[in-house]
Amino acid sequence: MELQGRTALVTGFAGTIGSVIAKSLANAGCVVIGVDKVKHDIVRMSIDEIKAECKRDLKYFQCDLLNKEDIRKVFQDLKSGHVDILVNAAGRLSINRVEDLSDDVWDEDIGVNLTAPFVLIKLVIGLMKEKGWGRIINISSSLGIKATGSISSYIASKTGLIGLTRAVAVECADKGVTCNAICPTVVDTPFITSFMEHQQTATGKSYEETKIADLVVFLCSPAGQNMTGTAIPIDGGVTIA
Repeated sequence: MELQGRTALVTGFAGTIGSVIAKSLANAGCVVIGVDKVKHDIVRMSIDEIKAECKRDLKYFQCDLLNKEDIRKVFQDLKSGHVDILVNAAGRLSINRVEDLSDDVWDEDIGVNLTAPFVLIKLVIGLMKEKGWGRIINISSSLGIKATGSISSYIASKTGLIGLTRAVAVECADKGVTCNAICPTVVDTPFITSFMEHQQTATGKSYEETKIADLVVFLCSPAGQNMTGTAIPIDGGVTIA
């Protein structure tokens, strides 16, 4: 297993993308730490499934990513504070025109999609640099590359996440730490809908979700060690249409 012995922290664990990423990293040999705002009972089935199928330990922490102290407490509660792989997969999307978007909703979208990844990166990056190895993967969006209307806070935060990815990559370029963004689509086009309907796996997970997870594992593997500062679309061509 190419990631044997690595520890991976995945936010958004209760979501479909986060849980699929966590499972793929566990299958690749990682000990996984899942983080989300929901109670342990709600994600118990996902935890048990990963433990049974992957034969890997998995820790879960309930955490409000809008609360910086909550985030820091996760690391205080870990017996070992070292994280080899950080995947920021949590996300929020609010639909409103700019003139109708409240300050609170703006703050919450920016908080989950951009500020929380920044806080988490700050918490892990020092030890990654010291060890000379680390992988940071931010799940951004195709809308961080090509905008549409009525979701300005989401677009701003996901565009900012790509910028943060590039800045971190530059700072860590000679430290053995890579930082990349994956940009899946959230645009419901007829092509994407048809494509996804024909690519369901036996577990009910869509083609896109499994391919996001495959790309995460690749970026963490030796084959992906020279990729850093990239924003990689997985969008069926949405960003070039």
